[in-house]
Amino acid sequence: MTKYILFLLGIIASGVFNAQEADNNLQGYFMTQSKESLYSYFAFDGNGKVDIAGYGKGDYFVKGDSVVVFPDKDIFIFKFAKNRLSGNSSWVKNTKWDLKKDSIAENNRKDDALAKKNAKLLYEYYRKTRAKSNDLEKLFDESAMANYTKTIDDLCNRGLAKACMEKFGLMVMEDIGGMGAVLTSKTKKPKQNPEIIKLGQKIISMGEVEGHTVMGSYYYSLGDKIKAEKEWQKGTDKGSTKAGLAQFEAEMSEVQ
Repeated sequence: MTKYILFLLGIIASGVFNAQEADNNLQGYFMTQSKESLYSYFAFDGNGKVDIAGYGKGDYFVKGDSVVVFPDKDIFIFKFAKNRLSGNSSWVKNTKWDLKKDSIAENNRKDDALAKKNAKLLYEYYRKTRAKSNDLEKLFDESAMANYTKTIDDLCNRGLAKACMEKFGLMVMEDIGGMGAVLTSKTKKPKQNPEIIKLGQKIISMGEVEGHTVMGSYYYSLGDKIKAEKEWQKGTDKGSTKAGLAQFEAEMSEVQ
């Protein structure tokens, strides 16, 4: 059960731009020739989601000539010019990915106004929570954590699914005793919290398929394996690799 609590907590742990507004209209399949990179390709859907070399989908925004990608807990920053992404941060630094014009990459942009709103909110999230600090600093600084929590709550209320995912993790952490309890291995046994479930349902209604993943992990931590498997299966059916992985790990733990 601890593994799935830690998974939920992990979602909270996840430059200088010009005056151009943030957007997420970058679309296409970018591949590297590098044999050393962990990420052979990035496929942007033109609507704020990017397939990260088959490992799962992350969020992204474009601002000026910069592309910022949010995988699980880290951040990838690229410079974009002449159909080429040049890595400019850890994990992607000094590697280049070129647009494959003859490749087929889905374009999921259907509501331009909503897509732009999400991009602006994601940029605001980056600017307020990631640009000048990291997650570990927040966890050990009460003032920083309070500001972070306030920011996440505000962005979630304004429609940023990623912020709602992190709020979900914060609520779970609070329910098991807070960060102090996690660090000292003195977490409380989780009990079903209607507010957490309500937030999970909100995340799913926002179109974030990983809402099924975290809901499944939450139910599993409560000992409700049937509901957990249903949520994971829904996520898998909608294309989430993380949901499938969570379900597989749960099945393997049962065998052990």
